[in-house]
Amino acid sequence: MDSLVGRTKELEYLSNVYTKIPVSCAVCGRKHLGKTAILKEFCRDKPHIYVSGTIGLSSDNLSMMEKELSAFRGRPVRLSDVGEFFQALKMVCAKQPVVVIIDNYSDLIVNFPEFTSYMRAFINRDLPATKIMLIVCDTDSSVFGRFYYTLDVHSMSYKDCMGFHPDYTPLQHLITYSVVGGTPAYQLMFQGDPGDVIRTQFFNHMSVFLLEVESMVGTEASLRAPSIKALAAIAAGAESLNDIADRAGLRMTVCRDVISELEHKGMVRKEVSQSKRTVYYIHSNILKFYYTVIDRYIHEVAFRSSEEAYEMAKPDIDAYMEKLFENICVDYIVDRYDCDTIGKPRKKDNSPDDIINFVAIVEESSVMRTLLATCRLYGDKYGKGDLEDLRERGKSIKGTNRLFVMFSAVGFSADLQEIASKDHNVRLVSLDEIYS
Repeated sequence: MDSLVGRTKELEYLSNVYTKIPVSCAVCGRKHLGKTAILKEFCRDKPHIYVSGTIGLSSDNLSMMEKELSAFRGRPVRLSDVGEFFQALKMVCAKQPVVVIIDNYSDLIVNFPEFTSYMRAFINRDLPATKIMLIVCDTDSSVFGRFYYTLDVHSMSYKDCMGFHPDYTPLQHLITYSVVGGTPAYQLMFQGDPGDVIRTQFFNHMSVFLLEVESMVGTEASLRAPSIKALAAIAAGAESLNDIADRAGLRMTVCRDVISELEHKGMVRKEVSQSKRTVYYIHSNILKFYYTVIDRYIHEVAFRSSEEAYEMAKPDIDAYMEKLFENICVDYIVDRYDCDTIGKPRKKDNSPDDIINFVAIVEESSVMRTLLATCRLYGDKYGKGDLEDLRERGKSIKGTNRLFVMFSAVGFSADLQEIASKDHNVRLVSLDEIYS
């Protein structure tokens, strides 16, 4: 797939910054989110110079800079040291509009720690006299400091990810997104029937997906073993720091440091529940799927076949998909309403409600409404009794102008559809509508 999928807003942002030439801009985001692909698409119709750092030899980096500058100029450019790069850049670009990209910045400064000071001097002193748009790209902006214009690249939405698999059914889209999330690189690797991919790829010690999970935790988390324990604890149901530390067998100080780092890396997020209790959850879908399901069954592959291990895990896979369906329903509401707040209700014992999956305060036709939602991916069709249960449980939720929304991938009974056709406070949303 050569064309870029989605990323319209990101390209619009860069195009807006481009109108302000001369200008500098930062692009940041986790690995595999498609930062370089976005920049490639942005530069498709513009003169550009692309420089990418490598941890290898200093001479390799200098040769790469010379090659890019020479190709753009049309004749050889030589650099005796990295300090000459920006002076050569100013000379080569002259007065024409040029996009200059410095990618994988953290790898570049491994060999040239002084590069940042050279770049800052160029931005402050020389850039204003050029027609250059300088873009610096890396996973974390802390390596090169603050830029006024900064594009933070995040995971793609479930709707945008449909572009990777135009022939999938809505259920196949949902399963794929639930497993690998909105990371373009993972979506591109997810080829064929999703069930087959899970069975053949995730229940295989040498799978690219499993190796990626190991790499994410092994290379991005400084405390590997405690991080794995913390992620496993969250996947098993631990939510608060005390719960995570207790379930993982970690000292509170270590647990706090681990969760803080995982949060900074985008692997874990926290939210404040309606009971004002801070809870943590795994944000990366591929990590969530691995630690919720695969990690509990992958050891079976050593003695049994991948097919047997998959069949053993199937009930947990279905339960996981049911849970992730709820998250997609939340995204659906956020995408269609102006939401003031949204969250998951709790019982008196602080456990999640088993009827109301989430509550949102939304604005509809300039009126604030309390939206109560229930979600079902597998099982029987929603019926009149399910609506009655939702209404009854909703009496314990504060709010006015109630709106009852029922999401279902398995359909709705005829009597429930008749009720919804007459009561505008009842909304029935199918999986096809979610992915329409």
